[in-house]
Amino acid sequence: MKQLTERVWYAPGGANIGVIVGDGRDVILIDTGLNDSAARKALRWVRDDLMGNVVAIMTTHGHADHYGGNAFVVKRTGARVYAPAWDEAMLRYPLMQAVNLFAGADPPSSMRTPFLVAEASPVDEIYGAGEIQIAGVSMNAVSLAGHSPNQMGLVVDGVFFCADVVLPEAALEKYRMPYLYSLTDHLVSLDRALDVEHDHVVPGHGPESDHVSTAVEQNRNVALRVIEMVVDACREPRTPGDILRCVLEGIGAEVSDAPSYYLLHPTMFAVLSHLERTGELHHTVERGQSFWKRS
Repeated sequence: MKQLTERVWYAPGGANIGVIVGDGRDVILIDTGLNDSAARKALRWVRDDLMGNVVAIMTTHGHADHYGGNAFVVKRTGARVYAPAWDEAMLRYPLMQAVNLFAGADPPSSMRTPFLVAEASPVDEIYGAGEIQIAGVSMNAVSLAGHSPNQMGLVVDGVFFCADVVLPEAALEKYRMPYLYSLTDHLVSLDRALDVEHDHVVPGHGPESDHVSTAVEQNRNVALRVIEMVVDACREPRTPGDILRCVLEGIGAEVSDAPSYYLLHPTMFAVLSHLERTGELHHTVERGQSFWKRS
């Protein structure tokens, strides 16, 4: 556990878990990690070291690696679960994440992995952007939509838990093109993250730092590079599959399994819809196929 302020800590891991100490040693978790293992460690530390009890879980967005430990924590503590509108449906019906990635259809077994399908979590309260008071703690929720339909960041005592609006440099080098629900919203959220006043930033993945600006610049450059490659690929009419193949070859990303492919497939559609919205691409359906071309 790493302490950032008098009452704000976080547990580094595959997905970082925020720990906020409120009145009477009541504790709020921000996300719970991928599974019971991550949540169990955080819960043990809260009880043994802080002598506290978890009373609330603030879920930043509905992806399994961020709420996978919710059910375990709720079972052990009775904590109330808070989640953003829209994303909250993923917590209650976890298969929806894999369904959405697989074009809205029944996903194959290769996509029904713990990384995409967590144990179902209850949702006690839906929250939106603005101030939230829990256990004597005042938090400010910030809309950071784009990586998910309604992702939220949370600011507590100058610590900005920014969820997955940015990914660390190591992850960008590994995955090259991070998953997005909406590129349009993502670009807005990158700008919004820069406007958040903070002394520390804790991303959903990777180490904390003093400010989010460097990570925002790195993630924006990745998005702009993909945009440029898509527009270049669409000098002639192309199908989404052709465009995705061109981009993957261009960025040197090797995709050899279903989860990786179906994370990038909808991301490409997010790019295409953004470019149609900005007027750079035109969409037609001909001969039973979807084609995209420069306007």
